[in-house]
Amino acid sequence: MISLKKFLVPLMFVVAAISYAQQLPVNCNLAIPGCSTPSFAIVGTQPAYNTVDFSSGSISNPSSNPQGINSGCLLSGETVSTFITINVVSSGTLQWSMIGTAGGCFDWIMWPMPNADPTQACAGINGNTLAPVSCNWNGTCNGNTGMAAAGNLPPNGSPSSYQPPLNVIAGQAYMLCLSNYSFTNQNVNLNFFGSAQVVCGVSAADQTICQGTSATVNIATPGLTAPQFNWLVTNGVSNTTSGSNVTVTPTVTTTYSVQVTQPATVTSSAFIDTAVFTIAVVPPPVPNAGIDDTVCLGQPIYLSGSISSPTNTPSWQFLTAGITPTPTVTFAPNFNSLTPTVTVNQVGLYSFILRENNTICGMFRDTVRVLVTNISQTTSYTPPSCGGLSDGTITITSPLAEEFSFNNGTTWQTASTQGGFAAGTYTVCSRNFAGCQTCSQVVVIDPPVVTISASADTLICENGTATLIASATGGTSYTFNWDFTTNTGATQLVNPLVNTTYTVYATNQNNCDSPVESIVVSVRNPITGTISIEDTICPGYPTSLSASAVGGIGVPYTFVWSTGETGVGANHTINNVNPSYTTTYTVTVEDVCESTPLVMTTRVVVAPLPIPLISTDINNVCEPAVFNLTNETDPSMVQDVFWSVSNGDMFQNQSTVTTSPMWDGMYDVQLIVTSPQGCIDSTTFYNYLNVYPKPIADFRYSPNPVMMFNTKVKFVNYSINGDTYQWFFTDGNPSYSAMEDPTVFYPDGVTGEYDVMLITTSEYGCVDTAMQTVIVLPEILLYAPNAFTPDNDEFNQDWGISISGVDIYDFQLLIFNRWGEIIWEANDPAARWDGTYNGTRVQQGVYTWTIRTKDVINDAKYEWNGFINVLK
Repeated sequence: MISLKKFLVPLMFVVAAISYAQQLPVNCNLAIPGCSTPSFAIVGTQPAYNTVDFSSGSISNPSSNPQGINSGCLLSGETVSTFITINVVSSGTLQWSMIGTAGGCFDWIMWPMPNADPTQACAGINGNTLAPVSCNWNGTCNGNTGMAAAGNLPPNGSPSSYQPPLNVIAGQAYMLCLSNYSFTNQNVNLNFFGSAQVVCGVSAADQTICQGTSATVNIATPGLTAPQFNWLVTNGVSNTTSGSNVTVTPTVTTTYSVQVTQPATVTSSAFIDTAVFTIAVVPPPVPNAGIDDTVCLGQPIYLSGSISSPTNTPSWQFLTAGITPTPTVTFAPNFNSLTPTVTVNQVGLYSFILRENNTICGMFRDTVRVLVTNISQTTSYTPPSCGGLSDGTITITSPLAEEFSFNNGTTWQTASTQGGFAAGTYTVCSRNFAGCQTCSQVVVIDPPVVTISASADTLICENGTATLIASATGGTSYTFNWDFTTNTGATQLVNPLVNTTYTVYATNQNNCDSPVESIVVSVRNPITGTISIEDTICPGYPTSLSASAVGGIGVPYTFVWSTGETGVGANHTINNVNPSYTTTYTVTVEDVCESTPLVMTTRVVVAPLPIPLISTDINNVCEPAVFNLTNETDPSMVQDVFWSVSNGDMFQNQSTVTTSPMWDGMYDVQLIVTSPQGCIDSTTFYNYLNVYPKPIADFRYSPNPVMMFNTKVKFVNYSINGDTYQWFFTDGNPSYSAMEDPTVFYPDGVTGEYDVMLITTSEYGCVDTAMQTVIVLPEILLYAPNAFTPDNDEFNQDWGISISGVDIYDFQLLIFNRWGEIIWEANDPAARWDGTYNGTRVQQGVYTWTIRTKDVINDAKYEWNGFINVLK
């Protein structure tokens, strides 16, 4: 077979040349569906419809292999052909094999089938306009051919009889023409084993589209000549009764069902089947380049992009049109980062484009624009209209600024001119919409200031008049602008009814105003007061009415009673008010100012009155005294009693009371009795209790202190309220005395401490005792020799003093030479000088000594001086 086919090749070329002009249309419309079929029948005789097959070297049957592998396509004269349609319903690799049991040469050629339509494919083949995608002129005629990868050939498959697989997409279709060059009638094993799925029945390919686009659907109807279509799912279907080139635009992934029917004919029965396929809708990429921004020159640009799917590919590009000179733009870390940091070196508007790409929808873009800007400013000002005012203005000129600050950036505003400035130095700033800012200082100079002085705050009475006075400086003439009148004089009279603050400012001849000064006029409170509450008295017993007042200008107040009585002061009482019947009393109070008079009323109610009576066990007692008091009031007139003693004792509802200890003085006792009828009366028993004072024993003596050689002591009696006296003297002479001021002698020349006791008795027999101790102190005695002989014999070898009666702990003895130098010093009265100075015996002569010390009793200072004659 192999050698025979090679022998026939030249002959076939000759035949092709002869038959080219006589080529008849290839009738491939009777193509049968192809899918994996173990017993696929092929014919070995020339079909009546196709006496001449193809001419080689044409578009539809080129002489070279489209894939560039193995021999070319069919030869002229290969007329025993079987047409097969291949319908792909899932994407992948198209691999197939056709293996016959009887061997033979199975040359073949395969064309794309536009829109999966056999009619269009056959028209293109017959019209010599449709080029094949693959073909094979068997290099080995062993009934084993097809399309497969080199490592995936079927058993006994020869690479020369197999073409490389095609990568196909769901929905694609192909027309395969098998030339039975060996003219054998047999059943072959047709097998599709690639990753792409091929079907023989009615079908349509699954597709994936980008959301917002359309899919073109062709329903494959292998073997049907007049199919009819009915779309069972119609979402987005342009023609629900067509199966060819139907435009489908779903908004979401949709599975479609299309019912395909063909009525029965003379030669075929009725047909019905359903094509089910899915059109997956993929949302388009939605890149987000971020928010437009403005930055200041020198600041980094932080891009922040996002993409709709992490499987898509992002990248940035930029546009700098209109920016001169051309800027340098740097991305870090790179253009593919979604959040790069960009730096530029020129002001201007930059466009940064984020691109997102996927395999279905392609590339989508989003743009963010970043304005890089800079700013500068100039300033001017107008001074305040008048000195001390704050109506100066500052103006900032900055063409690119949108906001201005007149307080060093604390607050911002859109107006470039700001008023309200007093003299001073101000930091003003400009800021553009990007936040870029610049600042500078403005010095505002003040004109002369108008000042004002006003009279002091004042206080007036109710209904009174106050005088307000104002004066001004900083000009030559002034008007005074008061807040309560149009009168512009410097002096005004006011009559406020309540506390009022009056304000005034001065305007000079240049219309410059001073600050506002205020004067507070306070109005004294009106006169208010109290009057005795309504009183109830018993017949024949007078009562008192009292009134007091506050407010107005204060005391003195004038009180005028309806009884005709008057009084002056802070309060006033009328006594002996004793009406025979219940009477209303009125008092009118006035001050010495303009205050409105105050009128107050009260009432005296006449009722039966009990007579309080008391008794005591004893009236006169020495202090501390305790008294027992008894209520002697008529029991029939007693309902409640209240005791009040002027020492502070108070008792409630007790017939007999005992006072607390009381001291020297006369004490009042008040008894308030409430009768069963509610009549209350009180009686104060003035000086009812008499407590005699206890005498105070006290004395002094002199001399004080008493010295041991002067022990005669005079005692002076300082007792208070004493009448008789008793003295007791320990070791004294005498040891007892009844004199008022006795004299006593203590042992002479002896120091010691002696107790003295004085007992003082008052005229009422009250007694007190005083004790003191008399201390007899030593006298100051000083003996200082005037010479000594430090000559190493046994007599008078050193010099010292003898002293008593001084503080030995505050003692200093100094010896001086004739030049005033201290040659010996001691702080101990018992110390002795050996006549040396710095270890060397002094010269014979006269030396001076000084003693400084204090009294042992009262720290009196003493100093004695003398001379020493050093003899040898």
